[in-house]
Amino acid sequence: MRLLVLLGLFIGVLYGLHILAQDYQAITKPKVLRFLFKRDLKYATNYNATVRWRKILQYDTMQCARLLYCDLGAHLPDNELRRGFTYMLALATKEEDNAALEEFKSAYFHGRMLRDNPALCRAKYPSCPFKAVLLFDLLHYLLHTL
Repeated sequence: MRLLVLLGLFIGVLYGLHILAQDYQAITKPKVLRFLFKRDLKYATNYNATVRWRKILQYDTMQCARLLYCDLGAHLPDNELRRGFTYMLALATKEEDNAALEEFKSAYFHGRMLRDNPALCRAKYPSCPFKAVLLFDLLHYLLHTL
């Protein structure tokens, strides 16, 4: 029974990371590609990509996405992926996503305070069974296979 619960939680973590990867792609995709497969261009011209923070937080029961953002804050943005996910925190959001965005910003700024010791992110988010490096590897994989 415990194994089934853990499996369900793991699927939730993967789904939350999947949504995060999809939103990252929607934000970083060049504008020209947004018009390629649209039937009606009037809707494509005023398209604003947003991050579905509330949905990500809903599936982040094990706090893995928050651990990821804490780790983002604890390290310098040394590659495009880290810069992109950090940039997502600064984007305008829908009203229903504001509270969830604050959770992720809080995790990020907690990591910023831990620049001398990023391993302390694990102490703040102990329920995630994965290391932040593995989460970034999973995101990298999802971004290159979606």
